[in-house]
Amino acid sequence: MFTAIPAEGVAIGVAIGPHRPSRWTHLEASPTVQPSQTATQFMKDKYPTGKSDLFAAFIERCTNLAGQRGAVAMITMQSWMFLSSYAKLRDSLLANQQIASMLHLGARAFDSIGGEVVSSTAFVLTNVRGERSGSFVRLVDGNSEAEKITALLAALDARTSESAFYQASGSDFASIPGSPIVYWLSERMRGSFSTGKPLSEVANLRQGLATADNNRFLRQWWEVSGCRTAFACTSREEAQASGARWFPYNKGGEFRKWYGNQEHVVNWENDGAEVVAFKPRSVVRNPGTYFSASVSWSDISSGEAAFRRYPQGFIHDSTGHSGFGDPRMLDQITLLLNSSFVMAVMKVVAPTLHFHIGYVGLVPVAGEIKELPTASVNRLVETSREDWNVAETSWEFIRNPLIESSALA
Repeated sequence: MFTAIPAEGVAIGVAIGPHRPSRWTHLEASPTVQPSQTATQFMKDKYPTGKSDLFAAFIERCTNLAGQRGAVAMITMQSWMFLSSYAKLRDSLLANQQIASMLHLGARAFDSIGGEVVSSTAFVLTNVRGERSGSFVRLVDGNSEAEKITALLAALDARTSESAFYQASGSDFASIPGSPIVYWLSERMRGSFSTGKPLSEVANLRQGLATADNNRFLRQWWEVSGCRTAFACTSREEAQASGARWFPYNKGGEFRKWYGNQEHVVNWENDGAEVVAFKPRSVVRNPGTYFSASVSWSDISSGEAAFRRYPQGFIHDSTGHSGFGDPRMLDQITLLLNSSFVMAVMKVVAPTLHFHIGYVGLVPVAGEIKELPTASVNRLVETSREDWNVAETSWEFIRNPLIESSALA
């Protein structure tokens, strides 16, 4: 499983079991990934900070085996560097060890393993506390072993951030919520997490309705009678008084900024009586926010997150995460969230395809956001709205612009 060099200098194989010499000066490991059911329970009991995966338990085990000022060299999956499920492991490592060096290999580090599935990192930990900076080389862009070797040699020769060579210490990572190992961030970017407030403290971020049976409760707006649809209710009370059955439903949707993805309606007749009666399968979350104006985004995206403004009248879905608050503030937040700054932040706080509400809530918001002009976001929203309404699938569609142009000719 891995090898170790005891204090006496004799190379020896070591298992994860209890029978071992008391100290080691160096350990080298390439642990397996998937644990058995028995091993999973063992890890929960014996290695609580590394219980998320077998390789994480080996990281914890190896640092325990190494003596004072000992070193541990490993190659593992990169997931422990970023995911929230490994936050306790990162906190423990940063408190008790130092990352002396790391080659962040990413995907395609081994020609024998194709595709993007396996993303790895090679690193050295030392059992030394302190604030000494470690050296990091970012090799995630190479598409083969040869390309990564070439990039590594160039980085070691130049030793500049432009060549993907970085230096960072444990305190740099600890300043960011969850302590992700984001060694490439600039000092200014790291500082924004310390000086700004989390978005979750600035806006009211909430998940929405989960019907548990969308085929029963959802329709596209053109599939139902317009006479039984209410598009502009501003509260649950107004919706109930309208006698309508169908109401606009924010279900997330495809990548689209500023405005759009308004095509579904939900059966919320009589204040959602049928959906409520479907409990416990259905989950009616945060009904106090229904029909309120919001800034919203989709839970899953294959690339960047996209944030949109929604007017009053919508019920939001569990995958159409939404933020609520003062309309002017929502405009300013929308402008901020669609900025290149937040796109860079999201790569830190949301390293997977999911843009969960908890991740987005970590985005730092400076007090100066109140000074952002709303006129620009209004223009962007209006331009996107006009583009959305060109399609016949928009309930505000009037006529095809090509027909309108030909009429003018």
